[in-house]
Formats: sequence, C-alpha cells, structure tokens
Amino acid sequence: MLTKADKWLIVILVLLALSGIGLNIYHISGESSQARSVVITVDGQMIKTFPLRQGYTGEFRIDGYNGFNVVEYKDGRVRMKEADCPDQICVQSGWISIPPQQIVCLPNRVVVKVVADNSTDVDDIVR
Repeated sequence: MLTKADKWLIVILVLLALSGIGLNIYHISGESSQARSVVITVDGQMIKTFPLRQGYTGEFRIDGYNGFNVVEYKDGRVRMKEADCPDQICVQSGWISIPPQQIVCLPNRVVVKVVADNSTDVDDIVR
C-alpha cells in the first residue's frame, strides 16, 4: 500500500521527467531555428557552401571522385537526390536539416553537412 509520502514522491518524479522532456524539445526547436549553412566537400576539399533557408529551392550536380551526385535543397533542408554510385546509401539517407547531420557518398567521396552559422559545439576539453 502506498503512503501519502510515496504518492507525493511519484508526482514529483513525474513532473521532473516531464520538465526534462519539455526542456529537451525546447532546445531542439531552438537549434533548428538558428541560421544554418550547408558545406559540401569532395575528397576533403570544400566545393560549395550555401545558406539553408526557407523559400530557397534548387539543385545542382557535383562531380565526385568516381562519379556524380545531384544535391537538392528545398524548404530549409537538403538531400542527395541522385548519385551514380552502386549502393545508393547516400540517396536513401533522405533529407537533413539540423546541425551536425551529414550525408556521405563513400564511392564518390562527397560529404554534404549541415553546420550552424554560430557554432555552439565543444571543440576541446580543458584540464
């Protein structure tokens, strides 16, 4: 049988869990609304960078190491629309829009990465 103190403890724990979920959702929505850009590299060399914004739509072809890739951007997200690599994993990755998501085409050595314009990632650990 639960005592009155046990019931209060359960209520407090549930409220703490719900507030943690709410803060996590607020943090994720804040990240997705900040200014973002897309950086495209081929074999480690930056080929193209452009802002990722609502209302911008287009696509372009990238000549990779062993073939080509077609990158499409629309409504604040980006995807690998087409590639001539045999496995098509990069095409099946779908749309990305939140830093630091990325799409990698290993045969063509093409990387499409979403980056935040004002980076908040930790780059180093200080002892």
